[in-house]
Amino acid sequence: MVCSRCGRKICSSCYKPYADLALCPNCYHTSVPRQPVPGAPTAAYAGVPVPGGGILYGPYPHPPFLVRFWWTPAAFMLIAAGLIFANGAALLSPAFFATWVGFFPWVAQLGSFGFILGVMLSLVIVGAFVLFFLGFRVIAAFMIFPAAIVSLFIGGGFIAGIIIGVLAGMLLIINERFWHP
Repeated sequence: MVCSRCGRKICSSCYKPYADLALCPNCYHTSVPRQPVPGAPTAAYAGVPVPGGGILYGPYPHPPFLVRFWWTPAAFMLIAAGLIFANGAALLSPAFFATWVGFFPWVAQLGSFGFILGVMLSLVIVGAFVLFFLGFRVIAAFMIFPAAIVSLFIGGGFIAGIIIGVLAGMLLIINERFWHP
């Protein structure tokens, strides 16, 4: 079934009949005048007065920017990339390198390659950040997971980088519809 006004595909349980038309819920609520409900009090929703009294039946105003948390995985990606880059750059310091080898003995085998690995992995996560905003969220998630896990070879971005990176990838995959800007 197709909406008579906008041409959008709608299922048979979602369409709203109105004067020999089959409308999607959005077109129905924007084109059909609201009728006052007898006996209902006059109401307002988010500062929008209800015409003629009655109850406001959507479409509701969009929530403000900070209430829609679509930017959370993007922020996590940038934080993880920054931590992994900082971990790679910190490995160039002899004092930090000696301390870090005590926690992660395999870092000694990498030597100065740890810095190159940190830069490359942070660039992969920044590439996933770009793909996120281009709409390729699943591909971005599958770029973040390996990059975050491989960062464990240099210490995982002070351990927090690997945790935040994996969390960002999980947030991208959990409910893709929720993260649309």
